Amino acid sequence: MNSKEKPFLVAVLGMLIVLWMCFYYLRIGPPVTHEAQSFDETPLSRNQFRTHLPQSRHPLAQSALDNGLSDEDDDNLGRSELSQNMRSQLLARMNARYQNKDTSNELSKQKSDFLRDKEKQMTPGKSLPDGSGDAWNEEFQQLTEELLGEVLEELKKVQNATIDRADVIDIPVKVQSDKIADSMCGERNGSGTGQSGMQLKSGLRLFGQALHSFVLFSAYRFSIDEFVVVGLVSVHLREKYGDPVSSCAWLPNGSAYTVDLLFQSGNTSSVQKGIVKLFYVNETLGTEYDIAVCKCTFEDPVGANARGGSLYLNMTSASAKEGFEPVEVLHELPDELLSIQFEGPFRYDYAFCSPPIWGRLHPKHVKEWLIYHHSLWQGKVHYFMYDAGGIDSEIESIFQPLIAQGLITVINIVGTQKFRTFYNSQHLAINDCLQRARFVAKWAFFWDLDEYFQIQPPANISSILAENEDAVWISFGHLVWSKIYCKQEERPDEWAVERMAFHLEYPTCSEKGRSSTCHGSEGLRKWAANPRAVSVGTVYRTLEPEWNGVVFNASIARINHYSGLVAYNDESNCVLIKNLNEVDESVALDGWWWKDISMAENSKKARISSQSLHIFNSSLSSDYLSLRNVARS
Repeated sequence: MNSKEKPFLVAVLGMLIVLWMCFYYLRIGPPVTHEAQSFDETPLSRNQFRTHLPQSRHPLAQSALDNGLSDEDDDNLGRSELSQNMRSQLLARMNARYQNKDTSNELSKQKSDFLRDKEKQMTPGKSLPDGSGDAWNEEFQQLTEELLGEVLEELKKVQNATIDRADVIDIPVKVQSDKIADSMCGERNGSGTGQSGMQLKSGLRLFGQALHSFVLFSAYRFSIDEFVVVGLVSVHLREKYGDPVSSCAWLPNGSAYTVDLLFQSGNTSSVQKGIVKLFYVNETLGTEYDIAVCKCTFEDPVGANARGGSLYLNMTSASAKEGFEPVEVLHELPDELLSIQFEGPFRYDYAFCSPPIWGRLHPKHVKEWLIYHHSLWQGKVHYFMYDAGGIDSEIESIFQPLIAQGLITVINIVGTQKFRTFYNSQHLAINDCLQRARFVAKWAFFWDLDEYFQIQPPANISSILAENEDAVWISFGHLVWSKIYCKQEERPDEWAVERMAFHLEYPTCSEKGRSSTCHGSEGLRKWAANPRAVSVGTVYRTLEPEWNGVVFNASIARINHYSGLVAYNDESNCVLIKNLNEVDESVALDGWWWKDISMAENSKKARISSQSLHIFNSSLSSDYLSLRNVARS
């Protein structure tokens, strides 16, 4: 090490040590809270999320808060991470400066090479052979001073903004704001505790919140004495503290009771307590949240005078005062009870519940899917579409005429990406839609937009449901189709699913004992349910109740799965064109794929019959108006 490098390294090391001594003893800021976030939906308006978001800070200041305010064992780790972050930012700034200079000369090339060495070594200094490293060192030191100044300035701003409202946990001491503002390290005394021999007078404070015991999604009244709430539950907090909800209560509008006293007294004329039963999906696979369906029932009718009121849940957690933390989950307006339909006949025969729509969808395939299923259900259907950010202007233009006719409800669930659940919130959408469809339709159906429902003639959707009207749920075989083996194209307006004429073996529960095709914990079947009889479900089966259903063989009713077809730019990918006249239906193609043109025939009929459904003549673009010509030919 030469003489020019020593002062620089000593200065940097000294500044880092002083700064981290400050970080280690300083406690900054109260918990950050935000208002509940509402989720837009039509026509219902009960969904909301309750969440806490962290304040934005200078990245090195945030690193100090995350790593520096720790116990003695974590201190060295915190310093190391801050040092790495600081050096990374300095190197990035140096690179940015030299990239703006003339890189054609040899000196700039040497500097670029030197910077790459710096990134590998993560140590400043070390002059270049030609002496150009001296200039680099000077600029590095200047940037170091600038960056340290930014960190100190940021910490001062945060300290000044929060010092007078610190929330101290279990340490009843007062922060001496005047001395902290001056020293940036807080008031200390010489009691001789800790590595430094001094004790902080400030205390521990919270920043943000890593997990939430319960995240409210939706709440519904289902009778004069029953409510259902759907939400997310932290897997880790539930394992540690148990169920997050212990009871519920109804508080009428105009009640003299305060919310704080809601769960601390018995039933009165102003407050009625209910009994809570929680159901969990219990499929998480390492994710932070599970789906919970909370049923709240009362011994006597609540809000029967139609004056309105609020439903509260008692959220229990380690931080709840005396075990009571009332949270309003539903507010009923005066006379709103009179507008709720609790019994049939229902407006629709069928309800379709979509999965969360995350990525960009291919408009052509969405149109085909809607035409096919609208024809299948003869227009007697309401679609619940869950938008997780994937419904763009093109898809919205397809939905809009159906929305105007009252046939589609779009539910905004973009905020669910903040809460990691198994199947990317699909279980949340399923269980919310079960509740939405309860008094909207006779049956609710659950599958994806790259899956087509097929019933083999002479049966049809009406006949199989009429024959099983007492069933709690019905389950269908799940058939995988090939997007590689296709038949040759015959018409320019053919749908992709019409060309896919090869699928895997029929998924039946009686043949070969294939558990992946049967109803149960390992099943991959799709299902429909009576929404008044089923409370909880997953992608492939119902959970509450799990039994009392009907399992259909794929030769009668099935789901045809064209994996990924609806994704944007994911066409049929037909690369092996087969002449169907040369393929034997009794022999598997290449040992796997079986010829089947029944779905192609059904799709062709759907294209033609959709012309009798006037809504598609105006809702779909001109390329589908050519269907009239197909019908005439």
